[in-house]
Amino acid sequence: MTVQPQKLPDGLIVMFEGLDGVGKSTQLKLAAAELAKAGWPVETTRNLGGTPIGEALREAMLSKLARPAATDFYISIAIQEALIEELDSLRAQGKIVLIDRGPLSLAAYQIYGSGFDEATGWRAVDDGMQSIRPELVIGYKGNVDTAIKRAHQASAEPDYFESKPAAFFKRVQHGYDLASDRYPVRVLDAEQSIEAVHTATMELVYGAIDSKLRYS
Repeated sequence: MTVQPQKLPDGLIVMFEGLDGVGKSTQLKLAAAELAKAGWPVETTRNLGGTPIGEALREAMLSKLARPAATDFYISIAIQEALIEELDSLRAQGKIVLIDRGPLSLAAYQIYGSGFDEATGWRAVDDGMQSIRPELVIGYKGNVDTAIKRAHQASAEPDYFESKPAAFFKRVQHGYDLASDRYPVRVLDAEQSIEAVHTATMELVYGAIDSKLRYS
């Protein structure tokens, strides 16, 4: 049973990972609302963005300008580095931080989706995970074709990545699968109802909170 809401020693970081359209952003918003209603000090952010410079770089990255995979990779790294400083500040305040995507998206989208160099890419993923130190990483996995359809329905005009063919997203999902084998990712079945996925999500989040309080 989760204890009375309070600040957490060194904060708590939860990453929400998965394809566009799989439902991760919806689950993050639901989790944030439940935690806030219960009185927990919660903040939300996103790895492609999250800071003023990060949001500016996000616009460039999502534009449809042609470029090599290395360009997207290094823009992602720049966004992430700015966010890490912000996360350190939120940790110091004892906040629960819910992040829409983290370093694992580098592996999924840049290495396997776009074909960036594996050795360089995985080193950056490792560095990012070590810097952010998430207590919980939740991976949402569902049918790739369904996720693509939902992503397109949610966007008035598909961005650079949403415009990619289905084969790209199948490679991205393969990247997430490999990342889930490499790191302690708690994978949830996104094909369940929104309510069922939310319940499963909160069980993991509250478990991470309890563990943090117990061992701090």
